[in-house]
This record gives sequence, structure tokens and C-alpha cells, in this order.
Amino acid sequence: MSSTVAPDLQDRIQTISDAFAAFDESRVAGGSDPTFALDQRDIEDQLERMCAYRVPMDEAVRTIVRKACTDADLDRDDLTDDLAKLAGYGGRPQKAARTMLNSIDEADKWVDVVAEVVELWEPRSEKIAQVGLLGDESGRLKFVVWASADLPELEEGGTYEFESVVTDEYQGRFSVSCNSATSISETDQSVEVSDGTIEVVGSIVDVQEGSGLIKRCGQDDCTRVLRNGRCAEHGQRDGDFDLRIKAILDDGERSVSVLFNEEATEAVTGISLDDATTMAMDALSTDVVADEISEQLLGRRFRLTGSVFETYFLVDEAEQTDAVSAGLDADAVAPALTQRQPATRLFAEELNATTHTFQESDEERAPVYGLTPTGIGINRVFVVGTLTETADVGNDSEYWQGKVFAASSPVYVYAGQYQPEAMAALRAAETPTYVAIVGKLRTYESGDRVNVAIEPESITEVDESTREAWVAEAAAQTSDRIEAFEAGEASFGAQAQDEYGESLSELREAVVAIEDGNSDDSEE
Repeated sequence: MSSTVAPDLQDRIQTISDAFAAFDESRVAGGSDPTFALDQRDIEDQLERMCAYRVPMDEAVRTIVRKACTDADLDRDDLTDDLAKLAGYGGRPQKAARTMLNSIDEADKWVDVVAEVVELWEPRSEKIAQVGLLGDESGRLKFVVWASADLPELEEGGTYEFESVVTDEYQGRFSVSCNSATSISETDQSVEVSDGTIEVVGSIVDVQEGSGLIKRCGQDDCTRVLRNGRCAEHGQRDGDFDLRIKAILDDGERSVSVLFNEEATEAVTGISLDDATTMAMDALSTDVVADEISEQLLGRRFRLTGSVFETYFLVDEAEQTDAVSAGLDADAVAPALTQRQPATRLFAEELNATTHTFQESDEERAPVYGLTPTGIGINRVFVVGTLTETADVGNDSEYWQGKVFAASSPVYVYAGQYQPEAMAALRAAETPTYVAIVGKLRTYESGDRVNVAIEPESITEVDESTREAWVAEAAAQTSDRIEAFEAGEASFGAQAQDEYGESLSELREAVVAIEDGNSDDSEE
């Protein structure tokens, strides 16, 4: 095998050797044994072999250094600045301005921060000296101090300057690590730590399984929810009752998983833990509690205040609101954002005109989207309007139809055996009444016509203020879609033009008429 060695081979060998030697010298000075037994000949052999196999020189160097560090059981954060650079982890900037915690949005960067140690947690590994939560004026962030770094011990509540910490990322959540290249010193700088509170506005479009009256383990402070009376860790348990809500908050563009604890659940529903226990005992089922919660929350618009933890937005305060706002801050709630298709707010005029459907892939279970005249793809819709008619239109089995005026025009909903809760709602409804509907768009061919309807996931009776808030929100979002379409910025604008034409004048006139009508109603 012929060797193809780059001209700078000897320089690279010397650079790697010097970095390893400097690392060993620092360890010896600290009273530890040398780590690396590699000499220049070992490095030369490895580098020549990689070059012979046409591995790029920079990649060959990175591979050799990373392998040596792995063999020595060293983490990235244990390395000196020089070794980190050679391993491809980047290096410390020469001069770094203070970095605010909420601006950290990329891994493998060296930053300087000034922050307070808000909380200290119990380390789960001998390699970790300290772990916890840092806070500054912008937000809060997890930190790790590696044991090999031999850094000063931090105290909860203390404020420190951290120079050359490394940013890290895991499953979309960022943190900082303190390693041997990091320096930490106490500071008298004043840091007003943000409490991490976030405000979001949207509509509750789904109350999920696991809501209502539940039981938790309670063994050794274990809070796991019991499944069929069993704890995943402690087995069969009697458990302790608790009250919670797991729900989806949706603003029409994105959705977020929200979690109400007992206190927040009682505040938003008026149902206490004692009330819920009594309801369940009287009904001989806990389902009655979840059903009552769904009736109170579904379709309503809320302003929620809380914080993000793991994949949930934890609700501290909640209030029903009629205000139209920007909705969800995608950056602030990123870890809690769901993959669920958002529920688009559509007036009947646009919904009934959405007759063309498409899929973005050939996969069997790929979602079906409706192509709106405004040039967006919709899968799930959210409509609030007046239910004026209901009828069982089934032949062999129940199949209920509802006629709902989504502002000034009607849209139809159909529910059968596969939508038992929605069918029950249509069956029991007294008309006219205001309802909130979340469901999937469905199209049906009838001769030369394509008819549009909603296959409901939920139908909930609501009040007039909820209807008016939805009209205002739907009008604002429809106007935004029209403007984006006319500016050539709609996601599927070209396809919509081919299917429906370029003019949206009728839809724009309908929105204006609806807004005027809603304004007149509110003035009365």
C-alpha cells in the first residue's frame, strides 16, 4: 500500500504531540499521573495510515485525538483548550462579552456568563462534581461542573463569573459545562434572576387521557402515576389521589402540551380535589371528572402563565380571555411544542371552498391536507359557531349531521360510531346553541361537486363571548393569509392559484362583513 502523506505531516505530528505533553504536564503539576502514553512515532504511524486511506488531514487529526481521549476515558469537557481545538470541538474565543443565558441556542460554543446558582441538584455520576440551575436576568439554564476540572465549589444563592464554559444541547434543551479550561470566581455584580415565567395565549383544543382524578404512588416520595393500580417502580400500590389536567393549547399555527397541577386545575375549573373525589365516588368512575373538565375547557381561549419543564408547559396561573394576541412564542416554549397538526381557524366561506386535497409524501399514513384558496395546507380545523340543526342521517346505524354557522355561512359536521363523544354531543344538543368544534377536514364527491365537512374530534357547548373571541381571531388570521397569498408568500400559493384562481376578493369582502357584524354585535 503506497503512502500519500501531506507536506505538513511533521508539523501536525508535532502539534498533536505537544498538546498531549502539555496536558500531561498539567496533570502531573496537579499531583496526578500522566494520561497519554503516545509518543511521536505512535502518532506518525496512525496519521500515515489514515492518509494512505485518503482521509483528509484535518479529519485524520481529529480522529486520532478523539480516539486517544476516549481510550483515556476523558470527556470533551475534560480537555484543555488546545486538545479541544484539535479534536474539533472549537476553542475559547480570545475576548468574549458576557452571554445572556436565554441567548444560548447552539452547542459546542465557548461563552462567558455571569449568573446566580439558583438550585443545586444531587449528581448522578461520580464524574460530576456539581449540577444544578443557573439564572440571570434573561432566564435559567442547567449547568454541570465536571469533577476532573477541579474547580471551586459553588454555593446555592451565590453569584459567579464563569469564563470559558462550553454550551451543550440534548433533545432541544441547552446547558453549559464547566471543564478544566473554565475559570470561576465570585462576583459582587448584581444579578436579578428571572423567574422563568412565560405567558402564552391560545385555545384548549384537546383534554388528553390522564386528566382529572388520578392516583400517584407516594412510596418514598415517588410521584409516579399509577396504571391499573401499579407503579412502574414499586409495583401494586393503593396510591394517593391527585388532580391534574393534560391538555393541548393551540394558537392556529402551533400547539403546546400544557400541564395543570391540582392548584391550577381547581383555579381554572372550580373543582377541588375533594369535589373530584366525591364526583367519582357518586358516579363509581373517575371518568366523570375528566368529562366535566373537558366541558369547561374545550374550545375556550386562555392566557396561561407558567414555565417550561422537559416537554410540558407547567401552568401556574390561568384565565379565560377574549383578547386576540400573538399567541405562542415558539422560541420560549420550544421544548413543549408538539408534532400535532395545528387547528386552523377558518370561516365557512374559506373552509367550504377548500375542495382540493394533497399529501406531502407517498407514505400510507401520511396526513391529508386541504389546500385552501389562501394557499396553505390544513389538516385540523377549529371552528366556533352556532349549531342550528341536528339530524340522524344514518341508515343502518346512527350517523349524526350538524349544521353550524361559522360566522355568516354554514359548515356541516358528521359524527358516527368512530366519533362517539361528538355523536353524543350532537344527539343531546338543543338548538340553537354556540359550539366549539375541533376536527379533521373531509371532502366528499357528489356528482360533479366536491362537498366539504368536518369530522369532529370534539364538540363542546360554549358561550357567546367565546364565539366572539373566535370570530375576531379567525378574522385576523384570515386577513394575514390573504395578505401573504397576495404578496406571493403563501406556502402553497402557486398550487392554490392553479386550483382556485388568483382572486380572493370574495373572501376579503366576507371577512370585512363578518368583522363589521361582530363589531355591531359587541356594541349592542
